[in-house]
Amino acid sequence: MSNSFTIKVFFRGDWCPWCNAYLRDFDTHLDKVEALGGQIVAITSQAGNQSAANNTLRYDVIVDEANTEARKYDITITPKAESPLSDVPDVYPNGMAQPGVVIEDAAGKLLYRWAIVPSEMNFGGATDRPLVADIIGSLDQILAGAAPEGFAHTDLAYLEGAHPDIHQIVQEFLAKMAAKDD
Repeated sequence: MSNSFTIKVFFRGDWCPWCNAYLRDFDTHLDKVEALGGQIVAITSQAGNQSAANNTLRYDVIVDEANTEARKYDITITPKAESPLSDVPDVYPNGMAQPGVVIEDAAGKLLYRWAIVPSEMNFGGATDRPLVADIIGSLDQILAGAAPEGFAHTDLAYLEGAHPDIHQIVQEFLAKMAAKDD
């Protein structure tokens, strides 16, 4: 069976707890996407990415170090020097693609696009992603050409309820950052 649509999930890398939670959320909805004739593909520019194995994902994760796909959809690319792994050789040689979600039909027609604009208020692009459940819940509308807006977004409360293990990692990171600032 050929796919009638593809959901492309752009993410930072396997080191990003928000990204891991987001990828897991998409995985929980894979059966519904496939039942509707679609597929999910995750895309990162992180060389050596291990997200598929680390999160036991049932869909493909593609490494696009050149950020060809991100550029195609106007997904923000953070220069390597400004990325969290700027000191790691051979990672993000062409910059780091930020989070985004694109849904396109089999002919390549864009049906839905969301992309983060990194800021201090969204932890440099980590938070404020549209909830996966909202996107999946609106797939019938999106596939019919009516892309809804106003989805709820990920935040710390969402992360705590949906992914307590990842929420703990984020809290520990925030505590370390606060200690450095003191």
